[in-house]
Amino acid sequence: MRGMYLNCDPKSLPASFAAMSDNSKLYQFPENIADGYLIYDTNAWSTPPLAVYQEQVFIASGWFIYKQKLNPLALLAKDIVERGPSVLNDILAGVFVIFWKNDEQQTLLTDPLGLSTHYIDRLANGLRIAPSVKALLTQEHTLNNDMQSILRKKQHLFGNYTLYNEIERLQPGAAITSGTEQSYFTFYDGRAIEDLGEYVNTLTEFWPYDTRILPLSSGLDSRYLLANGAYKYGFTYGPEGSPERKIAGHYQQDFEHYHAFDFNEQPLHEQEQAILDEMAFATLKPINRLYTNYHYIAQHYNQASTFYDGYLGDLFQRGTYINFKGKRGELLKLVPFVYRFINFSAHKLLRLRYKELTNGEFEILWQDFKVKTANLELNDYQKVTYYEFVYGRGGRYTVFGSNVLAAQFFTIVSPFASRIVFDSFIQQDYSRAVSYRNLKSLWSKTASKYKNQVVESGYSPQTPAIFIPFIQLAYRLMFHFIPSRANYGVKLKRMEKQNK
Repeated sequence: MRGMYLNCDPKSLPASFAAMSDNSKLYQFPENIADGYLIYDTNAWSTPPLAVYQEQVFIASGWFIYKQKLNPLALLAKDIVERGPSVLNDILAGVFVIFWKNDEQQTLLTDPLGLSTHYIDRLANGLRIAPSVKALLTQEHTLNNDMQSILRKKQHLFGNYTLYNEIERLQPGAAITSGTEQSYFTFYDGRAIEDLGEYVNTLTEFWPYDTRILPLSSGLDSRYLLANGAYKYGFTYGPEGSPERKIAGHYQQDFEHYHAFDFNEQPLHEQEQAILDEMAFATLKPINRLYTNYHYIAQHYNQASTFYDGYLGDLFQRGTYINFKGKRGELLKLVPFVYRFINFSAHKLLRLRYKELTNGEFEILWQDFKVKTANLELNDYQKVTYYEFVYGRGGRYTVFGSNVLAAQFFTIVSPFASRIVFDSFIQQDYSRAVSYRNLKSLWSKTASKYKNQVVESGYSPQTPAIFIPFIQLAYRLMFHFIPSRANYGVKLKRMEKQNK
């Protein structure tokens, strides 16, 4: 499993270690530096990612863009030594954990949004980390009964919790020692959303065209990336004849190589379950067959190494993280303009989104939310969206698909999680986003072929916002009651019910 291992052994994850891809390499830290290992992406680093400045050592897991350069570790090391960890806030995009050792101590530096998922053993005397909880677990760690219950109900956890007391996810956006955590994260000034496409395009251009691959769905997130970048390879998975494949197929000429296939088409990877048991251990219930399909596409397009993911673009384009389930939630999806007048508090929104939890379980979440968002100059809708992105469903569940599973084969680039794009979107008016009133502005500078084509829910960025909720309702009914219109998500749920 790619990532950094301090004071633990990657071979403690035998299935993941045995499945290490051809473009992954094991590097052992010099003995005089630390007891550590790195499994890194050789497409991102031609040599082990190590830099030394003024006898201080830096070792990086992942990638980053700093001062308009990709992975300038020596330059970043120099600036950290001379100016301190606050320079990390100038990283424009990245998925990383960086080990830093000087005469005084060892420090871990994490990316601002927690995309490089690693865990820390708080019972250890020094820094002990790994990309999987299973690599850290000892007989000294005890189960957290509240987290067990929450995981059963939600399929994922929140905050930095795992199922075990004293094993936590590394705090995002921080400089971490064995006894302290210092945040370096501060927001950039937001840009106009109609200008964000140019930042997506600029980010895309940091990697060679011949390495770029885009998973294209029928939705707007991946299409926005396609409208603002050039990609050699593309693919879509979904049932044959489904809206996903029909809609995505309109853009197959944008790629030199494009492949559409059924999510259930490939034989299940013989080690998938064992690999998932290691990678998702004590943190979430993973989606089956994702690893198999990422492995398949990596073999099918073996020259593609940079995977552009529309990760969480829906919550920015459509404000989905202030939605909630239930009768009231469904009603508000029909009349989303009401969000402007009800003005839900953060407490109320989170309680509605986590209604399955007991009062005691929810209180744990609420206290965590207050701590994690206390110093953010955001309103309640923005805070809920931020928390869900970094510490909730986004950062503790959705992230596992691309930034963990797909990251075993590719360098993962998530443009919606780059700083200028994220910081601009997080500060938008979410009562407008959830009402689809920001779509026209966001797509205003894209070519007509991208903004005129409907998504599988029947609307396009050009559809008048007032009509979109009713169009969506009609299409959702069709997804569930007309088998030929089912997307892969609906199809998977049907298969799960049949197998029970």
